[in-house]
Amino acid sequence: MLTLASLVIITAYTYAAVVYSTPLKGKELAMGNLLQWETSYETNTDIFIIEKSTDGITFKNIGSIDASGDTNDEKAYRYLDTSLGMTKSYYRLKVVDQDGTSSYSQVTTINKLKPNQFSVVAYSSALADKSFDISIDALSEGQLEFELVSYQGELVYTDFQFLYPGLNELQVSLEDATEGIYKVKLRVGEEEEVLVIQKAGDELAKKVNMASTKKIGRH
Repeated sequence: MLTLASLVIITAYTYAAVVYSTPLKGKELAMGNLLQWETSYETNTDIFIIEKSTDGITFKNIGSIDASGDTNDEKAYRYLDTSLGMTKSYYRLKVVDQDGTSSYSQVTTINKLKPNQFSVVAYSSALADKSFDISIDALSEGQLEFELVSYQGELVYTDFQFLYPGLNELQVSLEDATEGIYKVKLRVGEEEEVLVIQKAGDELAKKVNMASTKKIGRH
């Protein structure tokens, strides 16, 4: 017979359990390291904390993703690490449960052949009228080439901007573009990143920008 005391003890030792149908793995992309994993069972999970190391010993928190809590369904997770200048990186997941206890996944390693020299860290709303603003973190000095291209592949214009180490601000003019979907291509040497935006009318762009706090996706 369960007493109140035994129920308290059982509750106190409730912990998160995760079954990985696909263990943590990663691959190199032009814009950073993409981490992916899938679970087939979760109970009492709260968040996945992504931890990174350069030596495989000392790890630090670089981001987190909400877990599913309690589920028997397949769940897929993705995280993009856009840190600059690293050739070899170690990653692991810290699974934190709803009571604050935690456990760790296995470690996965990515050997990056082409370390990122620049990274997009912030940008304005994907729905814009006259211009699109981008914040770029650069590892070293260099020349950035950027293009505005229609979604059908037609080049609107090409321009250049010198990058300094650290944070740089870039403004892409949309004055000569008609309404529609565009790609902004950013290139330093052989490294390239592409952002997808939409040129909209002034009133619609203002209305969306007033409430927009999210970043757009990369493609």
